[in-house]
Amino acid sequence: MTTNRTPQDLAAELANMRAVDDWPSVWSGPPQGGSGEFNEWCGRYGWEPLTFDRQLHVRTPGGGRWTFYDRMGGMWSPLVTLRHYTWQLRADTAAENGAVFDTVNETWPAFLKAAEGVLGAPTWTGPWDAADFPEPPHPRCWNDREERALNREPYRFAYWAPESGVPGQPYMVLDQTVTFGTWTTDMPGGSAISLEVHPPAEFLESGL
Repeated sequence: MTTNRTPQDLAAELANMRAVDDWPSVWSGPPQGGSGEFNEWCGRYGWEPLTFDRQLHVRTPGGGRWTFYDRMGGMWSPLVTLRHYTWQLRADTAAENGAVFDTVNETWPAFLKAAEGVLGAPTWTGPWDAADFPEPPHPRCWNDREERALNREPYRFAYWAPESGVPGQPYMVLDQTVTFGTWTTDMPGGSAISLEVHPPAEFLESGL
């Protein structure tokens, strides 16, 4: 089973995020749901709220579903990650795991190219075991070397660093994961490509 989201859909999601012109107000998080201020906060960038329990889920003008994760878990603010699963694949049986890897290898280049069409060349891109894999600017951003060696996650990775001197501008991260079962012969596995948006380290460290 795969999602029907395409590289073109990813480009639309990135274009929506590129249109954000006040990242500090995003990272501070939304007002509690149901208020006029909350609707104004979501509506500024065309984000349609879908659920109000714990994390906020929204749908963007590009049709993508995003989860906005807050620092405390269910407290709504401040936000520490915005995440969208742009592509997912799941094997029905363990015998399909080899085909999962074939599809994984075919799919990543198209989504990376779509991201580059909006964001330009990434600051870095490569596989989980690359010797020069960049360490995260903050532990919340992506797995460090020890975790990558343990889980091979992210399997493939690309990130775009924020421009210097622009308050709150995020790290844009595109990654591909492969579930543990995919490496085995006795359980069905799967893979996903996700887009994550992280605040700069100083926002995470300050709690703003």
